[in-house]
Amino acid sequence: MQRSKILTALRHGGGHRTADDIFERVRAEDPHAGISRSTVYRTLETLMQMQLVSELPGAGTSTYEWTDRDAPHHHLVCRQCGAATEIEVPALTEIESEIRARTGFEPDIHHLGITGLCASCRS
Repeated sequence: MQRSKILTALRHGGGHRTADDIFERVRAEDPHAGISRSTVYRTLETLMQMQLVSELPGAGTSTYEWTDRDAPHHHLVCRQCGAATEIEVPALTEIESEIRARTGFEPDIHHLGITGLCASCRS
């Protein structure tokens, strides 16, 4: 029951959510759910292992997003301020296909976070 509430909060919450965001959303929707932060983290770990959820490490805290394997997308993550910007990089889809064709290996690069410095932090 708690796992389904966490899954619903993440899947229908839109965009990237921190574990605390998910915890607060579940508690707001059902104050009697008896959910703990550790339950949220354990559930997120399980969902990542099942490849239903992707983790995007940020500056200080990670965010989580429902994985849509039919809509790959990537992020530029500033290591200084933590800003994350979605970016479409068609070449990564080509690289994924080439790896698969050459080796038979199935890479998981449908949701990739690339760290660096954003334009604001660079100036």
